[in-house]
Amino acid sequence: MKKSIAKHIENKDFVKVYIVDKEDLIITHFEGIIFEQSNKFIFMNDTNDFNFDGFIVLRKTDISEIKCTDNERFFKEIIDNEKITDLIFQRRRNLEFKLDNFQGMCNCLKNLNLPIIVECKYGNDKRFLIGPINDVEDKKVRIKYFNSRGEFDIKPVSAKYKEITFLRIDSPYANMFYKYTKEPE
Repeated sequence: MKKSIAKHIENKDFVKVYIVDKEDLIITHFEGIIFEQSNKFIFMNDTNDFNFDGFIVLRKTDISEIKCTDNERFFKEIIDNEKITDLIFQRRRNLEFKLDNFQGMCNCLKNLNLPIIVECKYGNDKRFLIGPINDVEDKKVRIKYFNSRGEFDIKPVSAKYKEITFLRIDSPYANMFYKYTKEPE
């Protein structure tokens, strides 16, 4: 898979990436351009209905399939012609980020003071965490979580790295919400 990912990166292919759980059941998929890979992770943008929807970090071990069919090539043609690809690459250039391990990535993101989305979709404890990183520990990250009313929880919430299905970075959804959040009284 590493060679095929390298080819997709080199060609700037638009791909569809499927992730699965431990029983090989598809959890979700992402559509976009893969920018980088390390031994354990890939870093790509996510595109939803022709719109940029943030950058995604995925474990390679969770990936069941990477598709680049005529459908994805046609989608790439559209986003190229509409200059959406240029905007995605510009956003990527503006994001200083190192793809190493969850602890290192979270430290980097904490320094950027960006809100992130952490989704844990494995097992029974499915969670959606949104907010800036409060602190980074050896085995978990603590998020200064805010709710759907833009109010921060009094205490940060945590996610163990082994429970994280994916990180979403520079999401228009998280960025807009974060702009209107309020500190607890």
